[in-house]
Amino acid sequence: MNNKAFVFSVILFMFSVFSDNVIFDSDAKADNDVVAVVNGQKLSRNELAAILIDVYGREGIDRLIRRTLVKQEAKRLNVRVNEEEIAERKELIVKAETERQMKKSGLKDEEDLKRELEKVGATIEQYQRNIIKSYETAIGEVAAMLLAEKIIKKTINITDEELHEAYEEQFGEKILAQQIVSRTMRDAEKILERINAGSDFEALAKKESIDRNSASRGGRMRPFGPQGILGKEVAYLKKGDISEIIKTDSGYHILNIVNRIPRSMKKFSEVRDELVKLVTARKIQNRLSPWLLNLVESAEITKNLPD
Repeated sequence: MNNKAFVFSVILFMFSVFSDNVIFDSDAKADNDVVAVVNGQKLSRNELAAILIDVYGREGIDRLIRRTLVKQEAKRLNVRVNEEEIAERKELIVKAETERQMKKSGLKDEEDLKRELEKVGATIEQYQRNIIKSYETAIGEVAAMLLAEKIIKKTINITDEELHEAYEEQFGEKILAQQIVSRTMRDAEKILERINAGSDFEALAKKESIDRNSASRGGRMRPFGPQGILGKEVAYLKKGDISEIIKTDSGYHILNIVNRIPRSMKKFSEVRDELVKLVTARKIQNRLSPWLLNLVESAEITKNLPD
């Protein structure tokens, strides 16, 4: 079995191990206090609760408190979510988790995923159903998150300036580049000398760059526009050019221009609604944690969970 198939067999094992070896509630429903039967031995709800509280108690009670506070605030503000919205978010979760596992396992597309799952006797439908099952216990969490987002959204104002900035970011010219970041100017000068002498940029980035995030990708950066510190410094460079040393708060950068992508032909008016959604989502995410923290700090909370 190759590495990809092994990864997915492990994933499937994690999802299916219990159903293969344990009788769940559907087969033990004569006794509501029995959550499972293992080789004839009954496991009680109290045993399960004790273990879960012991292992996850503090995290669980904090999550339950936040969820309760969000629902109380939503009730006060008359904010609601419906089953359709929850189902839609579940679909997004399943899609994101599937894509995350595919990327982690080096799978190119859904057909590749299907082939790997077939090797362990499973279908993509079964795999995605198992993801849904794993999130079913967190549906209350999904509902609370949707409520929180709706509450925060009511407080958000978006300016034309923000929309035009988002337009440039999404549809403006893009620069694709590799970088090597050094701690000192002297280190950067030595590396630039090696590049000018013919050393491989990608190999140097992996070995020498202090920005380990981009270094692990051979120095490849996220696409950026000709704005900002780096953008302005390399705006005049062409594909294949090497920049001078650029100083930022992160260190001393040398950039290799891999490509330049011209701005989109789409007009601002054509994508304005899309940009509103984008900026709104970003603002919600930026405000969510501080809003929840304020909600907790403003509440009267007594925890009775033993140490």
